[in-house]
Amino acid sequence: METNINTEQKILDVAEGLFLDKGFAMTTTTEIARRVGCNQALVHYYFRTKENLFEKLFEKKFLLFTSAITLNNQKTKGLKDKIEDIITKHLDVIAANPKLPFLIINEITTNPDKFRNILEKLKEESATLLKMLDKELNIEIEKGTIRKISSFDLLLNILSLNIFMFVAKPMLLGVKNFTPKEFDEFVLKRREEVFRTVWGGICINK
Repeated sequence: METNINTEQKILDVAEGLFLDKGFAMTTTTEIARRVGCNQALVHYYFRTKENLFEKLFEKKFLLFTSAITLNNQKTKGLKDKIEDIITKHLDVIAANPKLPFLIINEITTNPDKFRNILEKLKEESATLLKMLDKELNIEIEKGTIRKISSFDLLLNILSLNIFMFVAKPMLLGVKNFTPKEFDEFVLKRREEVFRTVWGGICINK
């Protein structure tokens, strides 16, 4: 039983790396099996098809990508701190999974049906988050501390700013001549800049 579990997990780990590197279309179960050190039939035994294997991994990764955006356990914090936490946690997830934005963007573009299936599972969770954040925003809007903005627009601003530096990483490495270590330091600095940009864009100075 333990051997079976280990083999199944190894297939998942190897497939994850290949999907992130190559995307769905360019990854084959033959290569997955070769790298795992098993036969192709065993991959099909555990997951039946490449589509099932990919969907399981993509859903897990997409949930990881979105779960960083949460207001849970932040009831005692003000809106400014909550927004900073969302930016920081989301950026930490991307930094730990730098190839993930490419995979998501590629699959949204080339396989929209797969993405829609996963999105259906996220609708309820997304609706709850947006409702909670709208409530927080509306309190501050009524106080006159921030300008009028929807939770959807606010989160879209955060996602766009956080993701772009990783999507544009090859260009940034070339233009700025960053070493990998310098790029990591740049990400830390950008975290502060993203927060200043987002918060500065909605707060009303009195």
